[in-house]
Amino acid sequence: MRRHLGPFALALAFGWLTFVHQALAVYPPPVKDEGKFFGAEALKKANAKIRDIYKKYKKDVVIETIDALSVDDQKKAKEEGNKKFFPKYALKRIDDLGVNGIYIIISKEPRWAQFEMDPMTRKGVFPNAERDKAYTKLIERFKEKEFDEGLADALDAIDASLKAKTKSK
Repeated sequence: MRRHLGPFALALAFGWLTFVHQALAVYPPPVKDEGKFFGAEALKKANAKIRDIYKKYKKDVVIETIDALSVDDQKKAKEEGNKKFFPKYALKRIDDLGVNGIYIIISKEPRWAQFEMDPMTRKGVFPNAERDKAYTKLIERFKEKEFDEGLADALDAIDASLKAKTKSK
């Protein structure tokens, strides 16, 4: 004997699945700090700032830190040099993740930070000059081993740049 699910049961099942799907979807994603650069409070503030940037400007800011590159990537970085390897790495991550905005990779070994943007963000609201300002804010603090402050300063610079660019449109 086959059981027939009534419309209420189907609606309930659909609603539950929709709820579960929405609960699992967390975007923008939190800072992925595998390199263990930041403290818990700095991560909490950064994640709130990233959500705020997304709400205001509809631009992603995705930050990933790593302890070290994979063996294959270490080999590529050595062959190409960090200045060529990391921009390509970041652009691939932008494609892989579907980033509509800014992607930042920070590595402990080798020591490197790279900011990249999807093409529309680079052309429109966050060109290379703005990227360089945010990068400088991060690096100035990182040189002093003030990682939490560097993260906050870089996000503030990104926010200020996006605010200025969206007002001028």
